[in-house]
Amino acid sequence: MESLVSEAKAHKATNHPYLIDLQNGNFEDPLWAIKDFSVQYAGYTAWFPKYLTITMSKLEKHSHRMHFIQNLSEEGGIIDPDEAEELKSLGIEEDWVQGIPHPELFKRFQQALGVHPDQEVDEPVIIWREMFYSILLHGSAAEAIGAIGIGTESIVKYMYQYLTKGIQDHTALHKRDYVFFELHSEIDDAHGKAMIEVANELTENSPESYFDLRKGMLKALGLRGMFWDLMHERAKNLYKWKK
Repeated sequence: MESLVSEAKAHKATNHPYLIDLQNGNFEDPLWAIKDFSVQYAGYTAWFPKYLTITMSKLEKHSHRMHFIQNLSEEGGIIDPDEAEELKSLGIEEDWVQGIPHPELFKRFQQALGVHPDQEVDEPVIIWREMFYSILLHGSAAEAIGAIGIGTESIVKYMYQYLTKGIQDHTALHKRDYVFFELHSEIDDAHGKAMIEVANELTENSPESYFDLRKGMLKALGLRGMFWDLMHERAKNLYKWKK
């Protein structure tokens, strides 16, 4: 598992030039690029409960499914006291997030940028989310865990570091406005570790499941990398066209 997680951390999707350019403001209009990201990425985040639910349906053990039930609860905005204390140590006030579903936190981010939350998303995110859902729907339990666990939850913290720094440096937003990213950097790290435990148990009972885990991980990372590629081109070229 350690080698898989290391491979995911080192993958281009986790450290994509698009993320680095958003962080460093390497676009003609850095704020426009962040606004465009906020419109398109919302199309992915809105589907995340669906990803969790379809993966959970593939798991046989109650203890494994409980990780997803907790994850879904947190997606709905339920923060337990221990998590609230940990978040407070990071400068995140409980009333910023408690009881607020995560899609609403993302809408808060959009509204703070002056972006209408109901804007239609374009092809890149539609292709990404539908293909990712297909992996989870048609793959084995191990492949689904590899995709949403090692290939997604375990790398969120590293990707969102680029985004958070870009937002801090190239917008006037308050920490409360972009709390979605800092919140997920913390709780998704815990979710990733929980899913690694599930992955370990799956491979103990069926060693060949390791190959499905890695396959799911690489599919998820490949799709995310494709999305970042397309978003990078948008940020470099679409702004000029819209002017």
